[in-house]
Amino acid sequence: MLNLLSIELSFILIILMLTPAYASQLGLNEGSTLFYKCARISSGISGYQTWDDSLKILTLNETALIFQSSSTSSKVTAKYQDGTPTYIDYLTALIYLPPECLAESLLGNLNWTTHINTHTLATVTEKTSQTLNFTLQAGTFQSLNLTLTLTGLDSGTLTFIYDVNSGILIYEQWTPTYGDIITLSLMTVTNAPGTQQTILDLILPAGALATPVATLVHQTRKAFQKRRRREQQPKNAAVKSGFSKKPFYAILAGAMLNLASVFLPWSQFSGSQIYLPLSLPSALTESSGPFTSTSTFAAISLIAHATAILAWASIAMHLYTTKKVTPQLATITSSILAFASAAIFIQTGWTSSWGLLIMVTGGILTIAGTAAANIKIEITTEEQKESEDTSTL
Repeated sequence: MLNLLSIELSFILIILMLTPAYASQLGLNEGSTLFYKCARISSGISGYQTWDDSLKILTLNETALIFQSSSTSSKVTAKYQDGTPTYIDYLTALIYLPPECLAESLLGNLNWTTHINTHTLATVTEKTSQTLNFTLQAGTFQSLNLTLTLTGLDSGTLTFIYDVNSGILIYEQWTPTYGDIITLSLMTVTNAPGTQQTILDLILPAGALATPVATLVHQTRKAFQKRRRREQQPKNAAVKSGFSKKPFYAILAGAMLNLASVFLPWSQFSGSQIYLPLSLPSALTESSGPFTSTSTFAAISLIAHATAILAWASIAMHLYTTKKVTPQLATITSSILAFASAAIFIQTGWTSSWGLLIMVTGGILTIAGTAAANIKIEITTEEQKESEDTSTL
């Protein structure tokens, strides 16, 4: 059992080394989904409106990009030739630039912007570009900023900001002549899981499940053996080391909640349940949510799984060793990590769901159980000391 705990804790170090490679850059392919926070600023009665939109990439190759919007349920088609866009249903939907087009634009060659055909027959009359580091909720990106002035049926000023590494649109602002301002801000991108990513997503869940499963199997086998021998378990057999009975059950309940939280959704977006990356749901479902390509959520997932692993490590050490301090240190560390994962998640601005709430509840139970155990130990020690002083007199 102790060897198993050592193996489990090594999982945390392995994933810590792999996480930067797992979530360093955005990427786009067929099956990817882009998640945007949209807003409309109007001087009229409607005022300020926000909504979520996810764009599912249906087709992506050298000549065509087709995606479907969740907010409108419509499909949009863009066509490319020699790495530059030649047609798109409407210009504001230009969510991707191929590497060839990006390279030309970074050199200041924006002639391609005047050769894009659209349904609205918009004409580009002015065009400017610049490079900048742009920060938004999805992260900070080295970016290409394009500003276009349009005339025709759709007239106004259109600003695109693209990530130069992936060609993905990370921010857009459309200011038509009638005065409204419409913005799109990238929250993140999720890619269809490949075999290597799926294997990686199974490592942490395996580490989180190993100790509780092994403990359950061992305790069940012991129960059957005792039943066959018709032996009674000693009263103090379930209460060892630094935990008394009731605090132990509180810590056990907290550990169970910590474990459950990594399999539950942590947020919602456009009506979809969002799970943590590097988790079992992200390995078993095609759309694990938009957390899969951001290093922040990969770190949250790592911390959440470490919380469950340490909580169950403390349970196992309590049951199978005579150590007093080590199980409590593991429990306290687990509680701190639970609150840390919640704090980091709240700072991202995403809507919270059951996973976050369950994780916080588990952290409260484990820290409360540890505190109660220490209070009982302190009271017991004081009573023994008074008893010894009385007997001495």
